[in-house]
Amino acid sequence: MSGSGTHDEGELRIVHQVLPGRPLMDEAASMQMGPVTRKIRRAESALQQRVEFEALVSRISSQFVRLRSEDLDDGIADALRQMGEFIGVDNCHVCRVHSGGRLMDHTHRWSSDGRDPGWLGMRNVVIDHHVPWAAMRLRRLDGIAVYSVDTLGPEAAVDQATFRRQGIKSVIFVPMAVGGELVGFIGLDSVRMEMQWTEDAISLLKIVAAIIADGLERRRTEDALRRENAFNHALLNGAGAVIIVLDADGRIVRFNPAAEAVTGLTAGEAAGHCPWDLFVPRDEQMLERRIFRRLAAGAPPSAHEGAIVTRGGERRVISWSTTSMAGAAGEVAYVILSGIDVTETKRLEADVLNVAEGEQSRFGHDLHDGLGQHLTGIEFMSHVLVQRLAEREAPEAEDMEEITRLIREAIGHTRDLARGLSPVLLQSKGLAVALEDLAESTTRHMRGVRCRCETGVLEPVPPDGAAIHLYRIAQEAVANAVKHGRATEIVIVLRLMGERLVLAIEDNGRGFQEGAGGGTGMGLRVMRYRAGIIGGSLEIVRGPGSGVTVSCTVGAVGRAAGPLTE
Repeated sequence: MSGSGTHDEGELRIVHQVLPGRPLMDEAASMQMGPVTRKIRRAESALQQRVEFEALVSRISSQFVRLRSEDLDDGIADALRQMGEFIGVDNCHVCRVHSGGRLMDHTHRWSSDGRDPGWLGMRNVVIDHHVPWAAMRLRRLDGIAVYSVDTLGPEAAVDQATFRRQGIKSVIFVPMAVGGELVGFIGLDSVRMEMQWTEDAISLLKIVAAIIADGLERRRTEDALRRENAFNHALLNGAGAVIIVLDADGRIVRFNPAAEAVTGLTAGEAAGHCPWDLFVPRDEQMLERRIFRRLAAGAPPSAHEGAIVTRGGERRVISWSTTSMAGAAGEVAYVILSGIDVTETKRLEADVLNVAEGEQSRFGHDLHDGLGQHLTGIEFMSHVLVQRLAEREAPEAEDMEEITRLIREAIGHTRDLARGLSPVLLQSKGLAVALEDLAESTTRHMRGVRCRCETGVLEPVPPDGAAIHLYRIAQEAVANAVKHGRATEIVIVLRLMGERLVLAIEDNGRGFQEGAGGGTGMGLRVMRYRAGIIGGSLEIVRGPGSGVTVSCTVGAVGRAAGPLTE
């Protein structure tokens, strides 16, 4: 900084060992003292002012430590007042700097005469339009002390004009920084007289600037946190999805209004309890605990469908998305469940699928009773014709016999199609018998394939409407094993595990191929869809060497007689 009346922060020196406006002693009294006495009295006075200075810094610092964020503006105003009165200046200012150091907001001011200038509270002021010379030094985090505005050099002509318009004779700027970046500055000025800024004044400004900068940054952080909390609160409470937050032990810590509406429980009633102890059906509690343990151990997010039982006893189906949230030390602190009630959707889908099944069944009956009977009549007539031609030893007898054989094969194919479209045994004798018939039919018609069915001693009774879907899943799994897995051994297993019914189709094939019908294509999607319709879960496991096991598990089953062991 050039000019005899200015100093950069690095050049600031002690002009007098006193603060401006604070005379060390009465001049007349000083003249009556001897040189030694005057020197002692000056030292004592300087020491007294140093003690007062340190007390002021301590008082401001203590005030900001206890200051609440909402009282920060009043605290800054009081600190400016104390500082201005102690140093003896006319005005003290705080300006916030933003937008890469280009713009400033005038946020706080103290004036010895109580007057407020017209520019108090101005926002987005372009610093370089008013004090470019000072702004350049502030961006370098340099302090600026101008003893006399009139002594500023040509490089500070714009700044000098700005100061003169405001009637400023002496001015000092100290930057406020956070993390080495300029966030604002404190300015002190005198309009009554030129000031001889002392090192004590500069030190005081540096400390107060750091205290105010820390307070403003703390408030900015707290405001951002409050906005984030308000946003999260609105998102949590306003979302139509069920949102439940569990702690690391599986206890509920957040339970949004959508969760209250679906379960019939209040947040207060749910708090501190585990979901599986409140509203998860007994047959699904083990699965939900297992999913939670995986997430609590750091497993990636997952999705599944599960049931809940409301306060009124109604069973609802929820499509859950689950994820975990890490704590400060990196461990899993929370598990978040976000779900959509898909009960009505599932019912509608089931109704649509049942209509389709009904049409398919009707078509199977028509195929069996219509085309099948018609072909049977043709076969009978052909057989009679073969006999007549053979009696006459007609050469066409052999051809007619071949036609009869082909008609007989067509009848067999028609019956197989009708059985596939409408499994009569499923309707008349139950799922276990229908699966046994599927195994026999597969062995009979698939050359080189042996398929058997294991249903145990007693037949489990699947939930209402589930039998046809389980049968279709078995059909699809067997077809995939033969077509895509090239399996030669297939086992269909139907068993009970507690109150859950498990249908498993095991094969020794090569497994699903990427993009094949059973791997990631339509076949697997249809099986999963059917399992979801009946509130079940589908799992596909590849064996260690070869083979695939497709299993579908559903709950709430009954039994034809006593308990069935695995």
